[in-house]
Amino acid sequence: MKKILVPFDFTLPSDNALDFATQLAERHASSEIVLFHVIEHPSESRLKTMGATNIDPLENIFMTKLIQQTELKLRAVITNVMSKVTVSFKIVIGNPYVSLATEVASQDVNLVIMGTSSLDDLENLFLSSNAEKVVRNAQCPVITIKNKIHIEKIKNIVFASNFEEVNPRLVERVSFVQDLMQAKLRIVKINTPASFTNTRHDIKQMSAFVESNIISNYTIDIHNFNNEEDGIVDFADFIEADMIMLGTHQRKGMSHFFNRSVAEDVANNSKCPVITVQLDE
Repeated sequence: MKKILVPFDFTLPSDNALDFATQLAERHASSEIVLFHVIEHPSESRLKTMGATNIDPLENIFMTKLIQQTELKLRAVITNVMSKVTVSFKIVIGNPYVSLATEVASQDVNLVIMGTSSLDDLENLFLSSNAEKVVRNAQCPVITIKNKIHIEKIKNIVFASNFEEVNPRLVERVSFVQDLMQAKLRIVKINTPASFTNTRHDIKQMSAFVESNIISNYTIDIHNFNNEEDGIVDFADFIEADMIMLGTHQRKGMSHFFNRSVAEDVANNSKCPVITVQLDE
């Protein structure tokens, strides 16, 4: 986990994401945090409204001042955490999601930590919508965080799957996160009316998963609910979990992984942080 990317827009959710990234980097000493800030590219009509005659935002005095002010603010932010971890920042101009997706794909990012908000928080609705897109498409693991989290208080991590065939890469990520957080793994199968299986079958399947992957410090549960996404959130609430971890897959017919829409819904509705690991090759 060498590079942790934190999309940062000076809101409270992004502050919470940076705080958690700092705690992670302190535990994983080789990690570097990069604060990623996007200045939206103004339209030609907007530039004219601002009194600009040069349409190129890089050469426009308004954009230049904005970039300079943003750089000063980011330097002030990283000054507060530089004594603890290695941290830098990057400013780009463009569409927030496209810029972030390009950065993740091209700069060997190992983990994205994003602040997000509840669905009724209109002030940060734009932040949440971009978090959904990143969860859906990022090739690296993504952690979405709503509130300030103290890493030492993470004691129970929910890991939900159908356990038909668990990707070895996901098992490796799960074990790494469990060790990093020093937490108990709460392994759960969500049984729904549409894909119901009996308890004996499920326990045998999950026990085989535990034995074949040499997992320790865990519990096994079956949780009945109407659908997978709400079932995962409900189980996490029921046991007062501190984090949820999911493997996601885009391809149809891959029933042993949750599809992207399930991961997005869980990230939106969960009170605790959610880690999604995208498993498309």
